[in-house]
Amino acid sequence: MTHETKRLHPIAIVIYTVKRLRQGPFLVLALLIAIKKKTGDPFIDWLPLFLFLLYALFAGYMSWRRFTYRFEENEMYIEQGIFVKKKRYIPFERIQGISQSFGLLQRLVGVVQVHIETAGRQIDDPEVVLPAISIEEADQIKRAIRNQNEGNMLIQNEMDVVFTLRFRDVLFLAVTSGGAFGVIAAIGAFFSDFNDFIPFERLKTFLPIDDMTSTIVLLFTMLIVAYILSIVGHLLRYMNFTVVKQKNTLMITTGLLQKKSISTSIERVQAIVVKESPIRYLFGYVSVHLVHAGGSLDDGKQGSLLLFPIVRTSEVTSLIATCFPEYRLHGSLRSLCTCARWRYMLRSLYTVMLIPIITIVFFQRFETLLLLVPAVYVGYRSYKRAGVAIKSEQLALRRGWLTTKTVYMLKHRIQSLTISQSRMQQRLGLCTVHATVMPGIRTKVVDVDESTAKTIYEWFLGN
Repeated sequence: MTHETKRLHPIAIVIYTVKRLRQGPFLVLALLIAIKKKTGDPFIDWLPLFLFLLYALFAGYMSWRRFTYRFEENEMYIEQGIFVKKKRYIPFERIQGISQSFGLLQRLVGVVQVHIETAGRQIDDPEVVLPAISIEEADQIKRAIRNQNEGNMLIQNEMDVVFTLRFRDVLFLAVTSGGAFGVIAAIGAFFSDFNDFIPFERLKTFLPIDDMTSTIVLLFTMLIVAYILSIVGHLLRYMNFTVVKQKNTLMITTGLLQKKSISTSIERVQAIVVKESPIRYLFGYVSVHLVHAGGSLDDGKQGSLLLFPIVRTSEVTSLIATCFPEYRLHGSLRSLCTCARWRYMLRSLYTVMLIPIITIVFFQRFETLLLLVPAVYVGYRSYKRAGVAIKSEQLALRRGWLTTKTVYMLKHRIQSLTISQSRMQQRLGLCTVHATVMPGIRTKVVDVDESTAKTIYEWFLGN
């Protein structure tokens, strides 16, 4: 690769400017001042907003101007920063994942955005982002990194399409998602302060919201609109979702308007997580996530990568075996002993017990005792779903009541295994099993019987 110092495509100025505009409170504050304090002079009224837009444009230009990068033999060199210049040297061997996305702005000029995750990166330290480089250069970066990580061997072009998400599955994923609640929360937060700037009395001239029926219709309409927006958002995000395997690399592509491509090494995968939500599980669907040492490549939780957004339960085992031959997924986990059942139900009761006590003592509202019924059910379901299993060199831990998570871990990927006991657990012969596969990422199962916990511990210590 060339050692020439390069700049991003000029469209990065627009991208950086938009990013500044999206950075929360300053734009909101400028808008609120412009709307609330009217002097009659349009220039003075809108001056705060104009100054903020000018600042965002200046910051966008300077961010592009001060961002340079170049490639040495086996490393990448980056300089960036408006007021404080930051220099970074990144060896290719420390790059753990790379993702590529095509937003609307990038598509207009034929460039891509590249995210690069490195080893040893702190949670609050941002990954390397190249907002606008050519497609050819992005491919060169991926090939150079792959060559370095595979010992400078010639890359094979053989690619196997492992998984393709069908439209009916994408539609089912969108319909059963919980994203609508996030949209509803955003709309509710907006309307909670809406009356401070546009009084509801003014709306009555346009909307008949005097009676209860009109209010219910308005709320129901908001709910339907939020649900439709959520469905459309999921369709745009997960259309054309494909998983391709090329030697020891997984490549995930997804998106309709904003196309994204994620590339990560199989060697970076620390564990596999299978999630079962109630509605999808009834129809025979689950989702599969990877715990990987490559940051948040898909803009999700740190260390988590979505492998299959939705997949048939009957197909999971064969798909995982194709991508990760070392793993053996199975549903036959060992359930917890009977004496752990009442502990799960009591723990669930503790979380809501305070509400009936307060309402009965101060308000004599005995109907709040009904809250104890679903609390007991939640505890019982948590008990029934929990389980552990050892199979060859693999440990599986399962927990949860609404969404059940089963984590499959290989022995050599487990960084630490802890068996703990409280005094009450010691009397009942129970333990808690903790397993850590990455710093800050751990899973546990509470109230495992002592004999099973001892077996797990001896398995972990054994050669």
